[in-house]
Amino acid sequence: MRTSIALFFVLAGCSEASVDAVVVDAGARTGTDVVTAADTGSPADAGSPADTGAAATGLVFNEIRATGSEFVEVFNAGSLAVDLSNVQMTDTESDGGGPHLSAAIHFPAGTSVAPGQYLVVVSGVADAGAGLQHACLDGGVATCFEAGWSISASRGETVYLLSPTGAVAASEMYPASAASSGQSWGRLPNGTGAFAVNRPTPGAANLAP
Repeated sequence: MRTSIALFFVLAGCSEASVDAVVVDAGARTGTDVVTAADTGSPADAGSPADTGAAATGLVFNEIRATGSEFVEVFNAGSLAVDLSNVQMTDTESDGGGPHLSAAIHFPAGTSVAPGQYLVVVSGVADAGAGLQHACLDGGVATCFEAGWSISASRGETVYLLSPTGAVAASEMYPASAASSGQSWGRLPNGTGAFAVNRPTPGAANLAP
């Protein structure tokens, strides 16, 4: 039997925008209703360009905020659930050479994102806990993940989804000084468009300022 749980993946503080819980399916699956963000990309040290690998599953980086309450939002623009069991998310090594493997967070087995749903990671937690957390954003988010890595607004950097074996499944560049305080950098139109300055809307459709 498949179960459904509401998760909001958070890394630091609250956003100005109100958020809806992200619905993430967890449990038994058949091969016909889920695809895997697996080894479709390049080796982790390749420094792959944006939107590699996992784009084939419909999963895209959708919104990034590097000022104030930081977060990274992933959106499933496809028609099937995407399995993120043991998939990792991380920022860039300090020398800019590729994914920061030692700082990566790991999504637990059974984690998947349904079509039209969001997965949000809010970053910069100094004492980030391992696994699912229950003390998250102010304002009612019940569960989350935490990560210690942070996105540099001043120099810009790439964020990555990595397969369980370390291949780059998807990546997106946050340009230096892309958005000012109180703004984010996201796709317009939501889920499909080019990146532009947004109003922060973690876990919800992107909006122009």
